[in-house]
Amino acid sequence: MESLINRYRNVTLLLLAIVGQIVLLAWQVRTDADVPLVRAWAVTAVTPVAGAIESVRGFSGGFLGGYLQGRRAAEQAQKNQSELERLRLENQLLRHELETAQRAGELAGFQQSSPSRMIGARVIGATPGANSRTLLIDRGTSSGVRRGMAVVVPDGIVGRVLAAFPFASQVLTITDPGFAAGVESQKNHVHGVMKGYGNGTARVDYVATGLKVEPGEQFFTSGEDRVFPKGLPVGKVTGVHDSARFQEISLEPASAQNSAEDVFVILDPVHQTIPDAPAPEAAVFLGPDVSPNAAPAADPTGAGAPSAAQEPITSAGRLMDQYRKIGDAQKHVFGEGLPGSLPPNFNLKVPGVNAPADAQAAQPAPPKTAAPKTAAPQPAMPQPAALANPNKP
Repeated sequence: MESLINRYRNVTLLLLAIVGQIVLLAWQVRTDADVPLVRAWAVTAVTPVAGAIESVRGFSGGFLGGYLQGRRAAEQAQKNQSELERLRLENQLLRHELETAQRAGELAGFQQSSPSRMIGARVIGATPGANSRTLLIDRGTSSGVRRGMAVVVPDGIVGRVLAAFPFASQVLTITDPGFAAGVESQKNHVHGVMKGYGNGTARVDYVATGLKVEPGEQFFTSGEDRVFPKGLPVGKVTGVHDSARFQEISLEPASAQNSAEDVFVILDPVHQTIPDAPAPEAAVFLGPDVSPNAAPAADPTGAGAPSAAQEPITSAGRLMDQYRKIGDAQKHVFGEGLPGSLPPNFNLKVPGVNAPADAQAAQPAPPKTAAPKTAAPQPAMPQPAALANPNKP
C-alpha cells in the first residue's frame, strides 16, 4: 500500500490540486439566482438530511403532543362523568322530594275536602302471593282502627282492614279474590258487586244483561256494603261482554295505577253524591248581532222570518262596509297600495255612510233644568170616572 502511494504521489497531488481549483472556481461562480455554486451544492446535499431529521422531530413531537392531549381529554371526560353522576343523583333526590311534597299536598287536600273522618297511615309492608294481596300499615287499635274499616287514597279505594293489631293493621286490597264491594256506575247508575281477580285487575258481577254499561265508564262505591261510603272512585271499565244472565265487566282499579305509600283509614264514614258524568263537547254557536242599530234581515219570500241563506249583519260587517265605501269614494283599492303610499282618509264625509253617526252627533242634548230647592206639595187632581176605572162602563 505504501509503495502504491509513493508510486502515484505526483498523480495524487495533481488530482487534489485540480479538485481544489474546481472548488475555488465554484466558490467564485454564481448561479442565475446570484447564489454561489458551492453553497448550492452544499444546500442540495444537506436538504435531504435536514428533511429526514425534521420529519422524525415532527412525528415525535406530534405523537408526544397527541398522547398528552389524549390523556388530558380522558381526565376531563372522567371528571365530567363524575360531575354528571353527581348532578343526576342530585336531580333524582330533588325530584323525589318534589314528588313527596306534591303527594303530601294531595293527601292533605283530600283529607280536608272529604266529609268522612279519617286517619293517615303509612304502608310498612306487603304480603304478595299467588292468589292473595294484603298490605301492612302502621296504624292499629291504639289509633282507633277496627276490623272492617275502609282504606282509601285520593285516587280511589285501596281495600278494607282484615285484621287490627295494637300498632299495625292488615289490609285486604281490592285486587284480592276475597275482596268484594258494592259499586255503582257513574253514567247510567247501574249497581253491581266488584271483586278482585288477583292479577292487578277486578271485575263487576251481578249486572243484568239488559243494563247499559259502556267501556271507559267510571264506577264508584254505592255504600250498600256498609264498609265504604258512597261516592268514592273505584275504577274504570275496560271491557264489557254479554252472557246469558249477567254481563262480564272488566274493571281497572283506580288505586292500582300507583303503588300506595300513604293511605287513609276511614273512622267515621259519610256518604257523598256520585259526580255527574262529563258532558260531551257541544258545538260553539255565534249568534247574530244584538246591538240596537242592527237592522233585521229582509225576507225575499215576504213571510216575515229572516232568510236562512242571508247572513245577519253584524257590527264588524257594517264597519267593514263603511270602510269599503270610503275607499271607493277615494278610488282606493285596499291591499294594492305601494309601500309608503298614503292610506285613505277614513274621516271623509261620504253621503249615506256617515249619516247615522252624524245624526247621532248632531242630535242636541236635553237641556239641564235645575231642581227647585223646596218643592211645595201639589193637590191631587180629580180624575173622571172613566179614567179612574177604565174597565167600568
